[in-house]
Amino acid sequence: MKFKVRSKAAPILKVLLAHQDADICRQVVERVERLKGVVTVCADATQVTENLTVNQPCALLLDVAFQGTFPFQLIEQVKTSPLWQLKIILLPSVYNKTAYKRRPDSLYGADAYLELHHIGDRLLPLLGELFPVLSERATVITAVETAGGERRLGQQSLLEKAAELARVLVADIVFYHQEQLEQGVLTGQWQNVLTDKLVEGRKVFYSRLPAAAGLPVDFVQQAFAEVCRTYSVS
Repeated sequence: MKFKVRSKAAPILKVLLAHQDADICRQVVERVERLKGVVTVCADATQVTENLTVNQPCALLLDVAFQGTFPFQLIEQVKTSPLWQLKIILLPSVYNKTAYKRRPDSLYGADAYLELHHIGDRLLPLLGELFPVLSERATVITAVETAGGERRLGQQSLLEKAAELARVLVADIVFYHQEQLEQGVLTGQWQNVLTDKLVEGRKVFYSRLPAAAGLPVDFVQQAFAEVCRTYSVS
């Protein structure tokens, strides 16, 4: 799915948006259009790699819960090619200001991160910092307030909604606390790290999905175990 500006001139920036929330996609498109850029929304990792451009500045805005879990392998894959003029901006998954949020320990090879409530006022200045050719244009575009709200869950069964929400929350926790995650994976004691952050994540989980309280599964712990299983220490 592509959104193009109404201009005959070639876009000076290509943005790949790896996100599945329609409202977030709309907000990003509206801002990038002001830079006379073009946005391609990617549904999976294959679409991301297929749309990378060799001879054009390209920004990848990547949801930290893209395709259901933290995209460690995708970041590594796109950053290891020297052919692409690529900058990666990670997008944390939820609007909530929760106790587990803090300045990230690591960007996992990305160049920057942008919290969702700053799309309106910080996205364009950030693109100007990463791509100096855009800096002058970015500084004269008026900032707008981002309409922050909760990330919507799909039209799914309760079990599917619970699993999706848990993955999103855990992806955020992992993003903000990479150092502790790495320590747990290195020592094989991942069950004993980030316990207080996971408690906070569960509070958000049940506040968003109260009906899941009766289910006999700890979805947050399950999602965290999956992230630890796929995480590799470089």
